[in-house]
Amino acid sequence: MNRKYLNRETKGAADAFDGTQKEIYLEKTPSESSAEEVIHVLGSDIKDVNDSISAMSKQIVAQKARIEAIGKKQKDFDADVRAFQKDTSDPITGTEFENLGSEFESDKIIKGISMLVENEIQNRITNLEKQLDYEKKNSKIFSTSVEETLAKFLLVEKNLKSTNHKLEDEIREKTAQIIRSERLSAIGELASRLAHDLKNPLTVIKGTVHLLKHNNNGNIDELTKRRIEVIEKSIFRMTHQIDGVLDFVRESPLKKETSSLNEIIISAIQTMMVPSNVSIFFPREDIVFLCDPHKMQVVFANLILNSIQAIGAKKGKIVIHASKTEKDLLIAVEDDGPGIDPRVLGRIFDPLFTTKQEGTGLGLASVKNIVNQHGGKISASTNPTIFSIKIPLY
Repeated sequence: MNRKYLNRETKGAADAFDGTQKEIYLEKTPSESSAEEVIHVLGSDIKDVNDSISAMSKQIVAQKARIEAIGKKQKDFDADVRAFQKDTSDPITGTEFENLGSEFESDKIIKGISMLVENEIQNRITNLEKQLDYEKKNSKIFSTSVEETLAKFLLVEKNLKSTNHKLEDEIREKTAQIIRSERLSAIGELASRLAHDLKNPLTVIKGTVHLLKHNNNGNIDELTKRRIEVIEKSIFRMTHQIDGVLDFVRESPLKKETSSLNEIIISAIQTMMVPSNVSIFFPREDIVFLCDPHKMQVVFANLILNSIQAIGAKKGKIVIHASKTEKDLLIAVEDDGPGIDPRVLGRIFDPLFTTKQEGTGLGLASVKNIVNQHGGKISASTNPTIFSIKIPLY
């Protein structure tokens, strides 16, 4: 915003202040290239207004001084006139000088001139006061505009800082995700190779143990039987861990088909060893939905095994609930184990995160990936432990 000045010629008697009066008005200009330049220009305009007000105040003071000087001269003149009148009032002089003074009426002329001068001076003072009030109003408006601009500038600065912090946090988060993804990719590739290399020898060991157990069933002592059971449990655990790695690493497309929920759960249970102290309760209603049955079998195998490991050696139960809405299938897997530590509840679906010594940290991560592939969502709660799945029916 720039300040310009207009000159207005004064009419009437001669002005004691160079015959001109200055008016100030504000002119808006396009916004400068930066907020800093705008603030600089506004500060310069405020300084100009203050200088103008100061100059006018000085003029008013000078004008009042001149008025007082004129008034003093008038008083001196009146005193001289009275002295002259006193001198001419002598009885000796009573003819043409007295008539001459009466003819000219000097008192009236002097009073008329004085009144004209006083009126002109008063008019000038009034105009200057009006001009000063106008400048004060302009200055106030200008100051308000500056304050509003500064407030907007501070708000923009605050928003920019907030946005900057958000962007920094987002960049850090994205960077961490990229590093984590690259790390998981490298680990996944190595784990996939190891899993394939270990799976064939495990199949041979499993087959050999099965032959030893069934071909020599009558000739095996109790110690050997217990050893064979330990081998079978170890084979199962290793096989489950290898399958968990492969399920997490493999990114195969879905092969959806109409499937029975209870049949998927039964198939999942058949791939594991359910201890005698754990009871599993199926849904009351067998719901049919569209899914990849092999991948959903992996989901239930991981969730049920997770519940079995949570229950441990004590007697417990696993209850699977199922219901449906118009569009979605709602599944809940609940167990009466000790529950999940609330401090780690938000991390249980993260890859490689586990609280178990024999776990790989990939089971629940695989479950979440498969549910997401089906367009569903999974969540967990504790006390009691419940895994809730929402998945489209079709």
